[in-house]
Amino acid sequence: MAKRLKAARLLAYLAVVGLGLLSVSGLGAQQTESDVFLLHIDNIIDPNHSKYLKRGIEKAENEGGQAVIIQIDTPGGLVSSMRDMVRSIFASDIPVITFVSPQGARAGSAGTFVTAAGHIAAMAPGTNIGAATPISGTGEDLPDTLKSKVINDATALLRSIAETRGRDSGRLELTVTEAASFTVLEALEPNDDGQSIVDLIADDLDDLLAKIDGRVVALDTGGRQVTLHTAGIRCEKPRFRCTNVNLSFVERFLEVISDPNISGLLLSLGGLALFIEILNPGLVFPGVFGVIALVLAFVSFGNLPVNYAGVGLILFALVLFFFEIQVAGVGILGVGGLVSFVLGAIFLFAPFAADPPEISAPRVSISPWLIGGLGGGFGAATGLLSYLAWRGKRTFQPTTHSRLVGRSGRVTTVLDPVGTVRVAGQLWSAEEENGLTIEEGERVDVVDVDGLTLKVVKRPKLLPEGQAHALPSGLDGDEDEA
Repeated sequence: MAKRLKAARLLAYLAVVGLGLLSVSGLGAQQTESDVFLLHIDNIIDPNHSKYLKRGIEKAENEGGQAVIIQIDTPGGLVSSMRDMVRSIFASDIPVITFVSPQGARAGSAGTFVTAAGHIAAMAPGTNIGAATPISGTGEDLPDTLKSKVINDATALLRSIAETRGRDSGRLELTVTEAASFTVLEALEPNDDGQSIVDLIADDLDDLLAKIDGRVVALDTGGRQVTLHTAGIRCEKPRFRCTNVNLSFVERFLEVISDPNISGLLLSLGGLALFIEILNPGLVFPGVFGVIALVLAFVSFGNLPVNYAGVGLILFALVLFFFEIQVAGVGILGVGGLVSFVLGAIFLFAPFAADPPEISAPRVSISPWLIGGLGGGFGAATGLLSYLAWRGKRTFQPTTHSRLVGRSGRVTTVLDPVGTVRVAGQLWSAEEENGLTIEEGERVDVVDVDGLTLKVVKRPKLLPEGQAHALPSGLDGDEDEA
């Protein structure tokens, strides 16, 4: 009876919780019926932000939002990502309002295309738009032939956007052909045909919502027209009927590791950690860290214009550092590794001259200070390890021969004919001089030293009367065991 009562209480509790969730979801649906969804493009335009914008627009469409506002403050970014953003805006089933804000913000380079693509384009006082001439990933001008092709392509895209949205195509084209930039008042000034670069000036988000209330927007999909009803909606805090769509945790994490300096650091340290694990098997941590760092580095490269020749040079440098330590004293391998690392870091985000530009602004490269610091650190560490190994090899070899020949020890790993022995309290690699097998635990005598390998013979357990095992003069064959 008690069990049945307990089960009934549990079912009643679940029913109450379920009804509560349904009522909350119903209330949420009622509140989002006329909501505006707010997105933010406040960094470099890259694949990560392109996916974020597409996700935000789809979220607004699926949850019944009547419009999307994209708040823009960007220096520019990847041309390919900018095109993806323009496609997402054109494919939207609800109006998309682009707003260069807050005061002091800019829609630079690729941001010009995104701003112009909005169904309604607005700017806050003290903002600017333009300087959209494509350049290389290093921030340099393109060769004349390639520059002509790229500029013509970018100009055609911007002209197409302007014609679709009824904007001033002449001045927008100047942002590409002459890197022109316009203040908010200049962008709002109409041309002879009454067309301007943007549609209005708004002090902030709430002022924008008040000014676009009642506007009729023609959508690109289906030829529909939508009248905006934004009176009373607030996107400034405290927000009312305005859903703020931020970057997800994964998108924010990708934004952090997609910094050129961080991605270069992950690649360098990840490769170094793997080589440390190879040099010292069983440490575990360097191997785990190295794999994770390299995976994150290659994930971040998906958001950057990477030249994989630079990646190859950096990894080749680590290989040379590894062999410099193994072949101590050669020197040329360490110098070659240092040169390879520096060149790889410089070329890591430098596109091939024949490739079309992947970025319009700003310059993407690793800080010279980071390159110098990492290169100097790797070079110093490699040089120090190589010197210590060389010095140890030089000073240890002569004393080993005179100290160990004639000593006796015990086999710790079967000599077949190579194994290990314990002599003078230390473990040594050893080889039976005549190629015979000596079992573990047997006693042996050292008769020679070849590098760091001891040449040994089995010590007889019982000698005939009057005979003795021949040992080098001056040594008594005592057993040295620690």
